[in-house]
Amino acid sequence: MKNILTYISLIFIFSCTSTKQKEKLIGNWYSNSDDNYGFFEFQFYKDSLFIYDKLGKSSALWKVNKDKIHLTGINGFTNKKKLTYSYNLNKSNELLNLKLLGDTIIQLPELRKAKNAFDFLKKAIDLEIELPKSKEQLKSLSQPKRLNFNIYAGFKNKKLVVKTDSASDLKNLEKDVIKFKNDTRNELKKFLRFNLIADKKITQSQIDSIKNRLKETSIKIIFRTYKNSQIDYNDNTRWYGKNE
Repeated sequence: MKNILTYISLIFIFSCTSTKQKEKLIGNWYSNSDDNYGFFEFQFYKDSLFIYDKLGKSSALWKVNKDKIHLTGINGFTNKKKLTYSYNLNKSNELLNLKLLGDTIIQLPELRKAKNAFDFLKKAIDLEIELPKSKEQLKSLSQPKRLNFNIYAGFKNKKLVVKTDSASDLKNLEKDVIKFKNDTRNELKKFLRFNLIADKKITQSQIDSIKNRLKETSIKIIFRTYKNSQIDYNDNTRWYGKNE
């Protein structure tokens, strides 16, 4: 009888541990790597997982056991019926590292937990940004994204911060632009543009000052990102706005 009770207790403990592990993973996880993966998202629900990447959407059932995530019932861009990932969370449970296990171990880019795609961007750049709404018709910032030199203007600790993907300020903007242009094929250089992602609370004089700083460089096209009632960037960050 004692052995049976011990066995039941162990099952209960392992079940509770597994449930706690799953609760930490449930939610949306994003990565926007510059390598072959690009932008992708893992959506963990109680029993199902949806993965969105440049190939499209795939789905699976999932279970967690210690440091492994086991996928079954896979429906997507693989002919495998089962997959296993090893995973590791940081102390705050906000960053997720995954390795796809098999004949070759594949390390995925680090994923960050966020409410939606735009929330992921704000966490990645460490700024608070609330985009302005526009009643005018917005145009899509055409692809490819590698032609966009992103400028982020938002707030950190209530202070205005203007930064880029590679720098925490605009002090060396000219050098950064030269490097950006040197990494671009000659026939595409005329299409390079700044993509200004700026908070709605920034004053017009501050916006003008930022634009004047950008105009000091050899990139002359400034595109500013807006949102409207149909475009909110919750699902993706395909930018819409207008040239300014």
